[in-house]
Amino acid sequence: MTWRYLLRRLGRAALTIVAIALLNFVLFRMLPGDPTRTFLPRNVSHDRREQIRDQLGLNLPVLPVNLVFTNQGPQIRGLPDSLTRNQLLTYVDNLIHLNLGDSFSAKRPVVAVIAERVWPTVLLVGLAELLAIVIGLFVGIRAGWKRGGMFDTINLNVALALYAVPLFWLGMILLMAFASPAGLKLFPTGHMTTPGAVFSSPLAQLLDSGSHLVLPVTTLALGLYAGFALIMRSSVVEAMAEDYVVTARAKGLREADILRRHVVPNALLPTVTLIALALGSILGGAIGVEQVFTWPGLGTLTIDAIQGKDYPVLQGIFLILTVTVVLANLLADVVYGLLDPRVRT
Repeated sequence: MTWRYLLRRLGRAALTIVAIALLNFVLFRMLPGDPTRTFLPRNVSHDRREQIRDQLGLNLPVLPVNLVFTNQGPQIRGLPDSLTRNQLLTYVDNLIHLNLGDSFSAKRPVVAVIAERVWPTVLLVGLAELLAIVIGLFVGIRAGWKRGGMFDTINLNVALALYAVPLFWLGMILLMAFASPAGLKLFPTGHMTTPGAVFSSPLAQLLDSGSHLVLPVTTLALGLYAGFALIMRSSVVEAMAEDYVVTARAKGLREADILRRHVVPNALLPTVTLIALALGSILGGAIGVEQVFTWPGLGTLTIDAIQGKDYPVLQGIFLILTVTVVLANLLADVVYGLLDPRVRT
């Protein structure tokens, strides 16, 4: 891999992150309503409400400039004292110091609020994607290698059905089938651990958390599995038609060796990008799944922040998720460049 290729990818990722940070600032200031009305009592005085707005920085100018309409047309002018005190510069300064501000409702640093919820989501998403990658690629390889057979037909129809099903709806079906009193009642209905339970040992707590993980992980894994299986099957079918496979067969190589040494390594290339792209889709899907299973992760935190118009928390979640996707795609570009020298030219 050349340094030019790596620096080019790093530069694009950096510009994307800067654009995301600015978009993050603009989007949440476009939301209607006063955030203080969500966490302050209705009978609070106007003076007290304005005091809270001053403490939160909501009364500062949004931008360090002001659009003034004159006889000569619209002109941009600096507001008094706005070049040093405005919401945009405060936001940028906080980002530089890795400070995402304070939550409106929790009245704590956003970093602390998000830190409590990020690891449950990492655990949920990480296990689901790992299962989906292993199972999806294995099934896709076998289906593509035995194209047209019964296994391929069943896998193709199941994968297409799962690919079209919304994750939150799939989660509700699994919840009713395996957790509700009307169903099999094999697993808990929600939460990360049993509420109010006292565990006799770390192993007991681990087993309890594992039982709560089964249904949400299965829901996310099934949604991802479909994409991996379909793409891998298509890649294997395409690779089998290449000249190097015909040459390998002409040399008398065994079918298992052709699959292992020639077809699979080349068919895996498209899945490298898919794995990175899947991270973005699964993080979005995890919001609905966490809400269904009351999983205490970033998904439920996002819903709570939207309902409470907690802009700093929403900004922090949006920034973390989008930067994670950008970094995942950067890693995919680097790995793809290592596997396929053609993309580096």
